[in-house]
Amino acid sequence: MSEQLPTLPDAEQLFEEFPSGLLVTSTTGLILKVNRTFCTWVGMTSDELVGLKRLQELFTMGGRIFHQTHWLPTLQMQGSLSEVKFEVRHKDGRTIPMMLNAIRRVGESGSYDEIAIAVAEERNKYERELVAARKRADELVLKERSAQEELTLSQARLRQALRIGALYLWEVDVATGRRRYEDDAARLLGFDAPRAITDVMYASAIAPHDREKEQEALARALDRRLDGYQCSYRLNGVDGVQRTIVSSGQGFFDSEGTLIQFVGILSDETEQTRQHELAEDRALFAEQMVGIVSHDLRNPLSAILMGTKLLAHGETTPGKVRVLGHVTSSATRAQRLIEELLDFTQARVGQGIAVARKPFDLHTCIASIVEELALAFPERRIVHERSGGGQVVADPDRIAQLLGNLVGNAMAYGTPGGTVTVRSGIQAESVDLSVHNTGEPIPDAQIASLFEPMVRGVPGDSGARSVGLGLYIVKSIAAAHGGQVTVTSSHEEGTAFIFSLPREG
Repeated sequence: MSEQLPTLPDAEQLFEEFPSGLLVTSTTGLILKVNRTFCTWVGMTSDELVGLKRLQELFTMGGRIFHQTHWLPTLQMQGSLSEVKFEVRHKDGRTIPMMLNAIRRVGESGSYDEIAIAVAEERNKYERELVAARKRADELVLKERSAQEELTLSQARLRQALRIGALYLWEVDVATGRRRYEDDAARLLGFDAPRAITDVMYASAIAPHDREKEQEALARALDRRLDGYQCSYRLNGVDGVQRTIVSSGQGFFDSEGTLIQFVGILSDETEQTRQHELAEDRALFAEQMVGIVSHDLRNPLSAILMGTKLLAHGETTPGKVRVLGHVTSSATRAQRLIEELLDFTQARVGQGIAVARKPFDLHTCIASIVEELALAFPERRIVHERSGGGQVVADPDRIAQLLGNLVGNAMAYGTPGGTVTVRSGIQAESVDLSVHNTGEPIPDAQIASLFEPMVRGVPGDSGARSVGLGLYIVKSIAAAHGGQVTVTSSHEEGTAFIFSLPREG
């Protein structure tokens, strides 16, 4: 059966409805004929174009320049142009990217140009994306180059820092699990110059008693049981020197928990360890000497005080009484300082201040101590306030010592002539004892170190000046009772030291 062919449009209809824009122009660009397709694209009728406008008048300024400098000369010389892109203006002012193909015809009556036009919107979009992609690629190349340069510089800085700090790199071979050391690490093994160090060589140099500890530390880090690895051990060098090494490292794992990299550093801490041990020995020796001297001075001072008492019972004169008073006062103050030094030595060198717990009535004990302190500070008023029951289990002598130190501190730093308030209270779960005074508040920056030894002293030549152990001993007594001492201080509320301990019995 033969195929039935459709009826074709005539040439004029085909020209008008062709899916591309078709134009015929003079060699100067005057539009002589145009199809409906092009007219629709530019929003104009053929009557507005034919014989009235030149093709280049529909171009943007850049297109007009190109038409003048390239389009016309090329058609004149070659007779044709292919796929030249122009921005063509719509009647409403917007532009449409179009691709133009032109051929020059020479007839008996003269020359003219036949032009086929296609809208290049998709191609233009593709070209813009292509240009943008190329720009992004160029930017990525620049960033990569910059990153490589920065990495090289950072590595150089790291190497320099490691050399200055005498630090040495090592890593774990992920495939074999063995450690690799940089050649400079040979110096830790006592070699004079860098050389290759194997995992076995380094491991055999670790002191035997430290090997298991070091291996367990690394195994935990590789098993992700720790965030990182750090271990201190002794390393026996080929030069006969045993060095103290601090080794640290960090493993990096993928999302499935597989080790992908492990990097570490080694540092020689031999000299720092030696200096630290020497400093500890000196401090311990000094504290022991304080204790020994304080203990040996206590007996002759006791003899002096006993002698002054005996002398005071004999025949006295005003001058003799005054001298004996000075001797007694000085000896009593010296004895108090020695007692503080002995307590300090016991707290720092020994097992802490000893306490002998027993049941007693807190309020009665505090009232008695307040009466004694009132005699010691006759120019000041001391008030005792109490709350709750009275029975506690503690060391009454140490409580008296603690209260005496806190009241003495309040007298030294409180408002001259101001009242010092002592409060004793027994709650359901705790025993509280506080000493309050008015005056200049303690600066916040000093509160954190207030209970450290020899931190806060009385300025000038005050007779209350001491070696600065009072509050340290207060803290030690509180700790020996399983309690604590806190302080609050402000202009509005004054200063209060609060001793609290868990209630027993």
